[in-house]
Amino acid sequence: MYKGLDTGVTKQYTDRIAGTVEVSFLRASNVFHTGQSNTLLTYLLGPVFYPYRADGFATSLHALGGGARVSGAIALSSTPGQYLKGTVDDTAWALGGGVEKWFFSDSLALRLDVDALHTTFFNNAAKVHGEYDLRVTWCISYNLGPKRRGGKLRNMAGVPIE
Repeated sequence: MYKGLDTGVTKQYTDRIAGTVEVSFLRASNVFHTGQSNTLLTYLLGPVFYPYRADGFATSLHALGGGARVSGAIALSSTPGQYLKGTVDDTAWALGGGVEKWFFSDSLALRLDVDALHTTFFNNAAKVHGEYDLRVTWCISYNLGPKRRGGKLRNMAGVPIE
C-alpha cells in the first residue's frame, strides 16, 4: 500500500466546470519483503465537472492526464526470493470522482477522492506494461477567492452574488 502526499490547485470557471493540476508522491516500504521501497510520482491535469451541489456539499467527476515516474522492486516469478529494481517514466491518467463537505467555514472543506490511476511499470516477467490501481485521497481543502459553497458564488464578505 502506497502512502504519501498529494497536492493540487483547482480553478473554478463556472459553477459546474473547473480545471485542476495535481502532483503526488507516494511510497511503499519493504515491497515483497525485499527491504526495498517503491515510489510513485505523478503529475496530472484536466477538467473537473460538478454534477451536484447543495448547501455545504458537492460531488465531482474528473479526467486527468499527464505523466508518472514509477521506481522500485519487482518480484521475479521464475526465481523465488529474488527481485529486480527498475524505473519507468511514461504517461499516466486518472478517472474518478469525489465528494466535498464544508464543516468548518466557507473556506475550509473535507474532501475525499477515489479514482482509477493508470501508470506503467514492470510485471513479474520483467516486461513493461500498463497497470490500473485504485487511488483514494482525503484532505482538508482551502478555497481562495469567491466562495462556491452550496452552488452560489459569494464575494469576500460572504454575500451571495446574483
